[in-house]
Amino acid sequence: MQTFCAVNDQLLINGIRSATSRIVLIAPGIYLPVAQALGERFNELPDLDVTVVLDHSDEVCRLGYGDLAGLECLQTHARQKGFWLRSQPGLRVGVLLVDDETLIWSPTPQSIESPAGEAEDDLLSPSALMTNGLMIGSEPLRQICRAVVAEGENLNPNEAEIGLNAITPDDVAQTKSALQRNPAVPVDLQRITRVYSNKLQFVELKVRNAKLSRSQFSLSSDLLNADAKDEIKGLLESKLRAFADLRDEPIQVPVFIDGEQAFNGSGQPLLAGMTEASLESIRRDIERKYTYDIPGFGRLIAKDERQEFEKQIAAYQKQLEAHSLGVKELLDKQGENIVAEAVALIQGRLKSANKETIPTETLKQMINKGMDRAKQDEPGISMVFKDITYEQTQSQDFLTKVQKALPAGKRKQLGAITEHSQAALVRTQQLEPHQP
Repeated sequence: MQTFCAVNDQLLINGIRSATSRIVLIAPGIYLPVAQALGERFNELPDLDVTVVLDHSDEVCRLGYGDLAGLECLQTHARQKGFWLRSQPGLRVGVLLVDDETLIWSPTPQSIESPAGEAEDDLLSPSALMTNGLMIGSEPLRQICRAVVAEGENLNPNEAEIGLNAITPDDVAQTKSALQRNPAVPVDLQRITRVYSNKLQFVELKVRNAKLSRSQFSLSSDLLNADAKDEIKGLLESKLRAFADLRDEPIQVPVFIDGEQAFNGSGQPLLAGMTEASLESIRRDIERKYTYDIPGFGRLIAKDERQEFEKQIAAYQKQLEAHSLGVKELLDKQGENIVAEAVALIQGRLKSANKETIPTETLKQMINKGMDRAKQDEPGISMVFKDITYEQTQSQDFLTKVQKALPAGKRKQLGAITEHSQAALVRTQQLEPHQP
């Protein structure tokens, strides 16, 4: 029997499928294929004795010890088969007992490294086969001593499963050189980075074409600036803001309550008149409620509120689109008056400059084309989410500003951030060289 081995999901599945009388599975989490293999074995052997102990916390899934699909699948099988799915918070060891064979392993956090024994075309993966488990029989002491050819045993050293080569001074020197070129991040600072990245992230919210009243379209400077001197005519902007008068015009848009569209008793959508300013106020309210300004860094959002934030922004975008459509409809109704005023302005300037006038219909066509191009602009929203970097978690300025920006209730809810922040600051100070 091979004692030291690479343990991954396929090895667990093979072991589960070989069970005839009992299965004991102890692990931080479980992936869906392993849970499905357990379910299949339940169906094949109704009298199979099954014991499963897991850490069911969300952090297990974030670290890559298992996934939600596997946990839900196993919970379904537990209800159907009537066995007790047990909980042990903080569990980080793996044990699989199948009949009389025992496999003990160190579970792989797949958010950090690839599963043991699985080939990966990844520059970060170790070149040597990862050994993270022991398959032991009825005499574990004798078996392990034989597997490593322990000192004091009368065994051939060349028959050892692991540890065949010595760590030489050159090996240590190579490790030292590699760490000098690419230093390891102190583990407690890695933890603070993970804590922050798991609970907070940056968000960049950009709104475009939300203020249609500011839209402009260009006309030839020879038309709008016909009465200007030739030497400055080219320096003047020749643009019309056809929508400016509609800035404060209330437009009927759908009403949303907590991101959900509201309806009246007859099932018809509720509408309310909103101006550009009132819509802008809605956007600011959403940002104030869900995001926190960190001067010099950007805006942060708690990850547990991101889904609700995106829901509110989606509702806001629908209101923007309805408002834009309403403004364009008003513009269509008032278009003739706007065009007539523009034509009169241009013809008046041409006349005062003693230049040849342009036929009214020609001017109308030129202005209408510009207005049509301006009306093609559609409102849109983009959101970019970025995780907090390790460098930022080393910055005392950043950590201090985060603690200041978060309300007391949010700080209490996120709890661990404060504790890890202080630990990181102390650790950073310890790492700094002493000044003479």
